[in-house]
Amino acid sequence: MTGVYLNLILCSLSALALSAGVSFYIREKDSGYIRIYTLVFGIATFLTCLGYSIMGFTAELKYAFIPRLIGLFGLDSFLLLELAFLMTELKKKQGKQAVLLAFFGLYIFLDMLIFGKRNTLHYVRYDFHTSYENVGGGPFFFHYAYMILICITLTIHGVQWFRSKKIKRDKQFVLEIFVVNFTLLFAAFPDMARASFAVKYPTFSYCTALSLVYFSFYLAVKRHILFMPTVKNVSQEIFNSVDVPVLIFDMEGKLNLYNPCAGLKIHIDETKPQNLRSLFTLTDVETLRLLTKLKGGWSGEILSKIKATGTECSISTATKFDTAGDPFCIICTVLPVCRNSQES
Repeated sequence: MTGVYLNLILCSLSALALSAGVSFYIREKDSGYIRIYTLVFGIATFLTCLGYSIMGFTAELKYAFIPRLIGLFGLDSFLLLELAFLMTELKKKQGKQAVLLAFFGLYIFLDMLIFGKRNTLHYVRYDFHTSYENVGGGPFFFHYAYMILICITLTIHGVQWFRSKKIKRDKQFVLEIFVVNFTLLFAAFPDMARASFAVKYPTFSYCTALSLVYFSFYLAVKRHILFMPTVKNVSQEIFNSVDVPVLIFDMEGKLNLYNPCAGLKIHIDETKPQNLRSLFTLTDVETLRLLTKLKGGWSGEILSKIKATGTECSISTATKFDTAGDPFCIICTVLPVCRNSQES
């Protein structure tokens, strides 16, 4: 039953990798090409783990090569995508990128034809688990020649990537990804050496190693993008430091959030629930009409007074909508009214 449990683990890893990649792509819209690579790395990990896990569940040995082909494509593609990511980071000339990627892309195509054939490996059915035995020969050496070539290429570009970084956090980010990628190389040793565990479960080691590489990359990128100058990263600082009162209300006019400037200039009492009516000199009818207009998507300015100070002000309002098109909050900025401009 060990094989069943290991295959279920691989299925879980494939689902986690795909969901992590899709989630990152949807949420981190300001991360540029990193979000694309995080997604495609997740898809490659998904194909690798899912393909080899289905192979393990396949009882008919004559069909076992089909899911193995999916896993092989995912593994080969992951390494090629890593090379593309490194060259993008290094801003290599497009001509050099095209030559290298075309060469290894062609190699992957040939690897699928040669090493992915049905009779390349000897498939064996153990208790509830299908495995394979390497029979050696040309296809075996052709595949591992690809692995060696691309690992050397990745190492050279990885060193260049590390040396190109000047900031400490960037160097740490590169080093973390660089080191964890060697787990793939170590994970391939049992398969090449035909250790006793790897005879029955040769794919589990490098599938889990590939998953470790991907999730390590995912976590490293999540930490790294915290320091990218994006709207998401600087919005909190802007909200806290801007010298303009900013108030956020729910759709019923209740105050949910405000910046420090608003607390000082509008004299907001934190001990009591606040709303539009309690902060400004708006009548119940005016408040109801304003909320009705805002729920319909209206944005604009209204004139009022701050109730605590009696200061005349202009309230600029804007309604924020969710992905379903429903309003969920009202953003207000409060500015003093210049009497000269008001009289003119």
